[in-house]
Amino acid sequence: MVAPCESFLWKCRQRWLSLLLLGSLGDLALGQLRYAVSEEVEPGTFVGNIAKDLGLDLVLLNSRGLKLVSGAAKQPFQVNMNSGLLLTNARIDREEMCAQSPSCKLVSEIVIDNPLEMHRLEVDIVDVNDNAPSFVDSEITLSILETTSPGSRFPVQKAVDPDSGTNALKGYTLNANPNFELSVIADSDRNKSPQLVLKNVLDRERASLHNLLLTAFDGGEPRRSGTLQINILVQDANDNAPSFDQLIYHVQLSENVAPGTTAVQLHATDRDEGPNGDVMYYFSKPVPEVVKRAFSIDAHSGAITVQGEIDFEETREFELFVEAVDKGPFAVPGQCKVVVEILDVNDNTPCITITSQTLSVAEDAKPGTVIALLIVSDKDSGENGNTSCSLPPGLPFVLENTFNNHHSLVLRGSLDRESVEHYEVTLTAVDGGSPPLSASTVISVRVSDVNDNCPKFTQPSYSLHLVENNVPGAQVFAISAADPDLKENGHLTYSLVGDIVRGGFVSINSENGKIYAMKSFDYEEIKHFRFQVQTKDAGVPPLSSNVSVDVFILDQNDNAPEILPSYHQTHSLGGEVIPRSVEPGYLVSKIRAVDADSGYNAWLLYQTGYSRDNSPFKVGLYTGEIRTSRPIRESDAADHRFIVVVKDHGEPALSSTVTVTISLSNSNAEILTEFRKETETEHSISDINLYLVICIAVISFIFLVTVIIFVAIRILKANKSLSSCNQKQCAPALGHLCYFENSYNVCLSNSGNGTLDLNGVYPVLPKESTNEVNRFLVAWDKPQNVDDLLMIGEDQVSQP
Repeated sequence: MVAPCESFLWKCRQRWLSLLLLGSLGDLALGQLRYAVSEEVEPGTFVGNIAKDLGLDLVLLNSRGLKLVSGAAKQPFQVNMNSGLLLTNARIDREEMCAQSPSCKLVSEIVIDNPLEMHRLEVDIVDVNDNAPSFVDSEITLSILETTSPGSRFPVQKAVDPDSGTNALKGYTLNANPNFELSVIADSDRNKSPQLVLKNVLDRERASLHNLLLTAFDGGEPRRSGTLQINILVQDANDNAPSFDQLIYHVQLSENVAPGTTAVQLHATDRDEGPNGDVMYYFSKPVPEVVKRAFSIDAHSGAITVQGEIDFEETREFELFVEAVDKGPFAVPGQCKVVVEILDVNDNTPCITITSQTLSVAEDAKPGTVIALLIVSDKDSGENGNTSCSLPPGLPFVLENTFNNHHSLVLRGSLDRESVEHYEVTLTAVDGGSPPLSASTVISVRVSDVNDNCPKFTQPSYSLHLVENNVPGAQVFAISAADPDLKENGHLTYSLVGDIVRGGFVSINSENGKIYAMKSFDYEEIKHFRFQVQTKDAGVPPLSSNVSVDVFILDQNDNAPEILPSYHQTHSLGGEVIPRSVEPGYLVSKIRAVDADSGYNAWLLYQTGYSRDNSPFKVGLYTGEIRTSRPIRESDAADHRFIVVVKDHGEPALSSTVTVTISLSNSNAEILTEFRKETETEHSISDINLYLVICIAVISFIFLVTVIIFVAIRILKANKSLSSCNQKQCAPALGHLCYFENSYNVCLSNSGNGTLDLNGVYPVLPKESTNEVNRFLVAWDKPQNVDDLLMIGEDQVSQP
C-alpha cells in the first residue's frame, strides 16, 4: 500500500512543477531566434550561431545542459556543443514537411539548465525548385467527329507541382497547329485548368489524327516543365473517290539498277473509310511488252519496282499508265501517267581497237616511223563517252591523235636493241565519267638487230705466262670477245695477224679463241714475244677488233749450276798452298759457278760435303770463298782435301760438286797461290777500269732519264687515246705496281710494251720468301710481267 501512495505523490509533484513552469514561462523566455535554410542541403550545413546570438559562454555550454525540444518525431537540427553552432541533422524536404503551404517554419525550444532558460527557435525552410510540373498520364487520346463545330471546348488533364511560390506551376503552352488553341481557366494561383478549343472544322480525309503536345511550366530558376501527349482521332464520313497525288509522275532512274529497286512510289487516296477507302493499283491495259519486261507494280502499295534489265543504250524513256480502284461498289478508278527517264551511267569501258601494227622495227629506224594505228571508242554518251588515250612516260614512242578517236603510235626517239630489244607498250584509254573508267591494251614492239656494234674483247690486252719446256700442240691460253648483236651480226671468228703468223709460235682456234703453243719454248732462248688476235663478226659489212697478247716464258729449274774452270782443272781445285801462320779469315781460294737459269733458280749456295767441326777451312754460303776458320795448329795435317757442293734454289734443287785440295806449308815465306796471283792481277788493273765504270754509269743514267721521258710521253698519249674497232687495237694502259712485304719494297712500272721494268729494289733477300718474290728480287735487271706480280696475292699489291 505504501508504494502506490509514493507513486501518486510523485505524480502530483511532477504536475505541480509543470504548472509552476508554465506559470513562470513569461519570465524564462529570454529571447527568440530565427534562422532560414534552404531545403535539400547536405547534413551538417550551418544554420546559425546559437551561442553567439544568445551570448552563451562556450566553456560552460556543456555544463549548462543546452538541448533542443520539438514535437517532431525526427529532429531536423542539432547543436554542436563545442562551437555552439546550429547545424542540419538530415536532408530536409520542404514538400514533405509542409506540403504546398506558402510558408514552412520549423519551431523548436532551446532549453538551458543551471540556471534554467528557454528560448524560441524558428527556422524558415526556403523552397528550392526541385520539382517539375507533371501530369498523371504521359499520353491521352480524344475522339472528335469531323462534323464538330469550331469553338467547342475539350477539358484536358491539369499538371501538379509540389513546389510553392515562384517555383510552383505558372502556366501551359500548346504546340503550334492550325486546328486547336489553348485556353486556361484559373480560379487561384495554384489551380489552373487547361482546355482545348477547336478553331477550324476537321476533315478526316485531310488528317485523321492530330498530335498535340501540352507543356506545363513553373516559374523557378531554372525553369522546369512537364509534357502531355494529346492524340486527336477524327472520325470519318464516307464521301470521296480515289485520286492520285499527281496526274503525271516524272521519274529519273539510272540504268543498270538492281532488280527489286523501287522506281516510284505511287499514292492514291480515297477519303472514305473501310472498304470504300481501300485502294488497289494496276497498269492500264493494254500493257506494252517492254514495260512488262522492265517493271512491275504492287497492287496494294502502289510501288513500281524494276524487275528486268534497264539499259540506257537500248531504251532512254518509258511511259507507264496506272489506275487506282477502291473496293467499294460502283468504284470509279483514278488514272495517272508515269514517265521514267533513264539516266546514263558510266558502265561501259573504253574500247581500244588496233587496226594496223608493225611486227618489228629496226633499231636504226628514223623518228616519225609509224608503229601502229588504233581507234578508241566508248558506248556511253556525253562526258561518259569522251575518251583520252595516253602512254607511260619514259618510252621512245608518242601517241598522236590523227582525227576524232583515231590515234597513231609513232617513234619519237632512237632505238638500241642491245639496250632494249622488246617494248611492251601499254595504251590506256580513260573516259570522262565520274568515277572514270579505263581500259588498257599492250602493243608488243620488237626491235630488230642491225650490225652496229663491233666485237669487244673482255680485256684491253692479255698477258700469258708460260712455263718453259711446255708440250708442243697443247692449249696454253684462251681469249674471248663479245658482240651484243644477234645471229650473224654477233657470230665471231678469231685469227692471228702480224708477223707472229710467220714465226709459227702459236695457233688459234677460229671458233672459240683457244690458243695452242706450236713448239716447246726455252726460257734461256726466248723470254717474251707478242702477237695480235683479230676477231670479226659475220655482219654486212663485217666489223672487227684487235687485241695484243704478250707471252712471257717463265723459267724452270732445268739447268744445274756450272762450276767455272780454274787455272788447274775442271772439277777440282788442287795445289793451293798456304803457310801455317795465316790468320783466321785468310782468303785461300774462291769457287766460281754460274747457272743458266734465272731468278730463284739461279741463286746459288756453296756448302762443304762433310760436317767436320774441326776443319780449319770454311766456304762462304753465298760467295763461294774458301777462308780459314781458325788459326792453323801444329797438329793439323799437311794436306786437306774436301768436296764443295754448289746448289741452286730451284724445286727440285740441282747441284754440282768440286774437290778442293789445300796444302799447309811450314815456311813463313810468302806463298802466293795461283788464285791470289790472279786476284792481285785483277786488283792491279782495277784502277784502269775505274774510268770505264764511271763512263758506263753516266751512260746508264742518261739512258734511264731517256726511258723515263719516253714512258711519260706514252702515258699522256694513252690517256688521250680511245678504243676503236674495224681492225684498230688499243695500246695497253700504262701504270705502275708496287709490292710490299715486311721491309722489302719492289716498285715496277709498265714500259708500254706489256712488260714491267724494275725501278728499285732492296737486294737483301730473306730466305723464307716465296719463289715468286725471290724471282723478282734477284733478277732485278730483267723485265717481268704484271701477272707475275699478281700471283703473289692481291692483298699485297696496290695499283693506283
